[in-house]
Amino acid sequence: MDALEKIIRQINQITWGPITIIFVLFVGIWFTFKLNFFQILKMKTWTKYTFGTFLGRKKFVKSTDSNLKNSISPFQAMTTALGGCVGTGNIVGVSAAVLFGGPGALFWMWFASFFGMMTAFAENVLAIKYRRKSRSKGFYGGPMVYMEDALKCKWLAVVFCIACVAVGIFNGGVVQTSSICTSFKESFGISSVITAIAIAIAVSVVIFGGIKRIASVTEKLVPFMSCLYILCGLTVVFCNLDKLGNAFVSIFSNAFDFRAVGGSIIGCAALQTLRYGSARGLISNEAGLGTSPIIHALSSNAEPVKQGMWGIFQVFIDTFVICSITGLCILVTGAENISNQSEMLTNIAFKSVLGSFGEIMICLLLVLFGFSTILSCAFQGERCLQHILGDNKTKYIKLYKVVIILMVAFSFCLTSRTVWEFCDLFSICMMLPNLFTLLFLSKKIVSVYKSFLKNTTEHEENRMNKVG
Repeated sequence: MDALEKIIRQINQITWGPITIIFVLFVGIWFTFKLNFFQILKMKTWTKYTFGTFLGRKKFVKSTDSNLKNSISPFQAMTTALGGCVGTGNIVGVSAAVLFGGPGALFWMWFASFFGMMTAFAENVLAIKYRRKSRSKGFYGGPMVYMEDALKCKWLAVVFCIACVAVGIFNGGVVQTSSICTSFKESFGISSVITAIAIAIAVSVVIFGGIKRIASVTEKLVPFMSCLYILCGLTVVFCNLDKLGNAFVSIFSNAFDFRAVGGSIIGCAALQTLRYGSARGLISNEAGLGTSPIIHALSSNAEPVKQGMWGIFQVFIDTFVICSITGLCILVTGAENISNQSEMLTNIAFKSVLGSFGEIMICLLLVLFGFSTILSCAFQGERCLQHILGDNKTKYIKLYKVVIILMVAFSFCLTSRTVWEFCDLFSICMMLPNLFTLLFLSKKIVSVYKSFLKNTTEHEENRMNKVG
């Protein structure tokens, strides 16, 4: 296992190197310019169709196909996809980024996520435009579908699906659970065996109920856990408000640290910061990874652009709110100077202000975050496996769910470092095919976007004429 981990780590150092990070950023920048800085200049529009909907200002736009019983609402699609993003990576992954990449890793998370908003928008637009109807009276779609139907590249879709199934097993089945087990063992001395088995039982109850049950759980769980984490995190930050200025100074100064390292290698410190910040940020919000479009394709929303806006909202909440709070909590409390275990940094930060209550809260939140991610990742892998095998191979889908549950139950047997390396490897096998596909289909995305703006403008003009 040690030898295998070493090989995987060496591969990841190459695949997650500067060239890949620059390419990921390029795709986000490409769509930002192609779509006229939509995430900034049209902020009022996308907040109206996302945040505004569940404040009651606007109703959900449903598909005209009323017989599609297994579709879910746009909000459910977003919370289920967000459940896959808002996992222990928002706590442990961000902690690892700050620990190994320095405070500047937060800057590169923000930088990557700003452009990643438009990558998420683009892949969601394609997911709705090219989705298919399944035999179970619902939709299904995602990168594997638009790779086949729009790009006409079936083998690339197969590569994506295989990698997604592996991510579902390793990230959904192992990473989340092992992080929870470590936190419970360090904080309360609870055996990892007991924790893992308890989580496995809870997961089995939900994932065998299909997407409707998963969505009904995540639409309640994700808003609750996100608000609870934000409240606790802001409490920690405000109690150390005098250190907040220094934290931001360290973030920006460390982000552009181009000092020579090792004599002849200029900028290694900055490249390391960029790698950890961008890589962990991308893994966290999943922009370009291709997983969240699988969930968004199930939405009852008939308009691709409107569902694409939920992708922007998803990245905003995941990175600019939740990940930022994690990083700032660590920096203002100096937790990165107390422990070298990424699993414990946020725990230390919360405990320094909230005492034993903070330790209990972070463990509870780890359970909720991890649980929602397990559900989302398991379903994403299930859909990809179903795409390869077809609708008739239900026994293999059930076997896949059993494997997920077994991986959860025995997750304590693997070290988190090893699992992270595997996740990074399979993630790159999903992300690169998806990003290349988005670039090749960018004209179609821009066309759909312009058509939406034209129809919206005409509708608004007609409305104003009637009022006049």
